[in-house]
Amino acid sequence: MLHTIYLGLFKHMMDLIEWFLKKQGRVQAFDDIWKALPPYPGLLVPKKAYREVTHWQGKEMRNLLCCILKALAVALRQPGGAQAIQVPFKRARGCVTVRGLVNFTLIAQY
Repeated sequence: MLHTIYLGLFKHMMDLIEWFLKKQGRVQAFDDIWKALPPYPGLLVPKKAYREVTHWQGKEMRNLLCCILKALAVALRQPGGAQAIQVPFKRARGCVTVRGLVNFTLIAQY
């Protein structure tokens, strides 16, 4: 599970998300949201911004799985003038692909 899903599929998806956030100028917002995640039972609160983590371990990847959908949705809210009409930005705000991968991973863990 760790190598196939977390280090394979999820790592690839996070590379694409990071590229998209850079293109849209939302990387700093995502990092700020990532560092501001509130504590919750069973969840390790990140001490660093997403881009500051250089080596992901299994437990950190499981935390990413729990938080990525919420952090991405908040980072993409309130689009700017040009972003509001861009089709890729509208699709990304729906987080359909991310939600599908998160759901698949949770079902595979079950």
